Amino acid sequence: MSTQLFAEVQKGAPLKHTDTVDKSAPLVEPGVTIKQNQHGALLNEISADHKLAHAETVDKSAPVIDSSVHIKENNRASLLSDIKAKGQ
Repeated sequence: MSTQLFAEVQKGAPLKHTDTVDKSAPLVEPGVTIKQNQHGALLNEISADHKLAHAETVDKSAPVIDSSVHIKENNRASLLSDIKAKGQ
């Protein structure tokens, strides 16, 4: 940066006065109050020991496969060796 330009920057420029309207504050209507929360009591209740009853469940998540369905043996190893042999 040249010395002359640097001197001009340091001298500054005259600025005009501006009025700003700050609208960033939240708008709260008159008469609105905030009640005390009960988070502490709720946390104590959750943290306390509880007696849980045993529940019997029936697990139906396993897939139902018909007895007539048969799965063939996977011959991927022979397929890979055939590919490898053809590539050489």
